[in-house]
Amino acid sequence: MSENIKAPKIRAKKGRKKSRLPLIMGASITLIMVIIGLISIFWIPLDVNESDPSIRMLPIGTPGHLFGTDYLGRDVTSMLMTGVRTSVIIGACSAFLALFIGTMFGMLAASVSKLDEPIMRTADIFMAMPGIIFALVLASTIGAGYLTTIFALTSFFTPAFVRVTRASSMRVLAEDYISVARLYGRGKLFITFRHVLPNISSILIVQFTIYFAAGVLSEAGLSFLGVGINRPSVSLGMMLHEAVEQIGITDPLGVWPGLGIVILVIGLNLLGDGLRDYFDPRFSQRAR
Repeated sequence: MSENIKAPKIRAKKGRKKSRLPLIMGASITLIMVIIGLISIFWIPLDVNESDPSIRMLPIGTPGHLFGTDYLGRDVTSMLMTGVRTSVIIGACSAFLALFIGTMFGMLAASVSKLDEPIMRTADIFMAMPGIIFALVLASTIGAGYLTTIFALTSFFTPAFVRVTRASSMRVLAEDYISVARLYGRGKLFITFRHVLPNISSILIVQFTIYFAAGVLSEAGLSFLGVGINRPSVSLGMMLHEAVEQIGITDPLGVWPGLGIVILVIGLNLLGDGLRDYFDPRFSQRAR
């Protein structure tokens, strides 16, 4: 009899451990990539723009050049470390700015009925604009670079945060305890930051990880097209762009930045899935 009672508990513990596996894996992968990016701020083996024709196209594993060199004799290891840093910075900054702006306008739309329609229609206009075309227009007018890429991605991501924040806030504002808070004379500002924001924070955190990954992919796409990051800066997408130009000269060069993008995006997606299951265990139970 005691064995029958203990069995479900054991299975429940295994289920919880299994559900946390994506969170642990995603957090570990993301942390490793972030650490690589942080290290590159203070140290890289060689200057990413320093070329030496005497050591061009060195193979992988060459002493002093772990991933070899490209056709101009630039160290691939240094470029990869710097590229990871650039991709992390642009992905995180664009997602964070979109989170901040979208959360403010989303909660404002949910709390103030007169502003709901103007804010949501403006969000619809921005959502209707293709992000790549918008970035192309910006790059042709103010030039490509860090700020242009971050601004373009932030403009593209913000409407999604506005919609998610508004929908989540409306659900919270419909709860009975909000009505009680109003009866006690609590103002809209107090209710928004004391009750609404804490209750939707988990949704916004998961949304942030999703758009962090989207920012990494989008930056890679823009830089690959030549409207994102350009020399003397380095990003993983820019390395892919240069690798295309070197096809037939040093074919494996595109493998490493492509692999870096894949690893970083997979880590962020696993982190997002793990956080979603952690904040809402019922979701993982429904999925099973």
